[in-house]
Amino acid sequence: MDFGAFGYVPILGVRPSEMQALEELSPQVKIGILPYIILQPWTTAKEFPSTLAKITACSSGKPIIVDLTDEIFDGNRRPVHAALDLLRDSKDGYANWRSFIEEQSTFTPAIQLRVPNEIWPQIVAFKALGRGVVIRLHEQIFSSANDIAKLFKSFPSNEDVYFIIDFQKQDKNILTKALIAYNTCKSIRDEIPDCFISVSASTFPSSFTGIAEQEIFERQFYNLVAAELGTQRNIYCDRASVRAEKQNGGGGSPAPRIDNAFAAKWKFFREAEEEDREEAYQMAAARAIECPEWKDQGIWGTEMIKRTAAGQDNAIYSPKLSTSARINIHLHTQSGSDDQDGEVEWTDL
Repeated sequence: MDFGAFGYVPILGVRPSEMQALEELSPQVKIGILPYIILQPWTTAKEFPSTLAKITACSSGKPIIVDLTDEIFDGNRRPVHAALDLLRDSKDGYANWRSFIEEQSTFTPAIQLRVPNEIWPQIVAFKALGRGVVIRLHEQIFSSANDIAKLFKSFPSNEDVYFIIDFQKQDKNILTKALIAYNTCKSIRDEIPDCFISVSASTFPSSFTGIAEQEIFERQFYNLVAAELGTQRNIYCDRASVRAEKQNGGGGSPAPRIDNAFAAKWKFFREAEEEDREEAYQMAAARAIECPEWKDQGIWGTEMIKRTAAGQDNAIYSPKLSTSARINIHLHTQSGSDDQDGEVEWTDL
């Protein structure tokens, strides 16, 4: 795996809004990003192969990083839950996880870190595969970064190793943690200077009452850390404008809202007072287009907003499609595609 070939790593879940946003990207954008997908059941599907089929379809069979969800499934369990339990089994150096990865030729694996004594067998196996090795550290285990990096020192080259320093759920105060991020990254680079590194977080808001826009603090955070660390072998990574934590149901459907994603901020167009939800989405989309910062990018996400404003069929009339459109625009923008010549626009065939 040549991690240097990618300029953006979005962390995604196997959820309808996120998978559709990925699937609808233009082929050129898909070439330049490396999705990090957290494996979980696909909607109500019973079997695990349904999840794999959806991921492959949405990524167009291109390389992706895969990891396992930490979520423990209670209640009405299906065969897919048992399959994920087997992959999470730490026995014999996560033997089931290693076997699974070997069978999936386009998957680059994330090391499972729950049982420290079982990390080394994974490193050996995945290094031998030659598809790259990924380590995603949550804030609670940043102190282990140096020890894990040391495990790679016996290999002659570690250009195929990629660390993600993941701060998970954050807000604007993430900027005050730049020194923590820098020190963690430096402790890794001191051991294996040729590896790739990202810092990541999710600062997407959890409430939209009274909020018309918000800065994308993840990008500012990355810039702060990269300025100190140096820009070589660093990759921009974020949660693709998705919250890091699981959202629980309750309280009814959210107020109709159209979001737009720009390079440095999100803008939110919310219609909380309209009783007719379809009309409310149309009004919100019209305001999005009338915004001075609106840019008709010719991609799926902006086309969906235009269709909605025009009151057309197959437009944004649900939270799921609103989320998909925003994520699609965010993925396109953060990939740097607007800065590239010859962008292939989305077309509705």
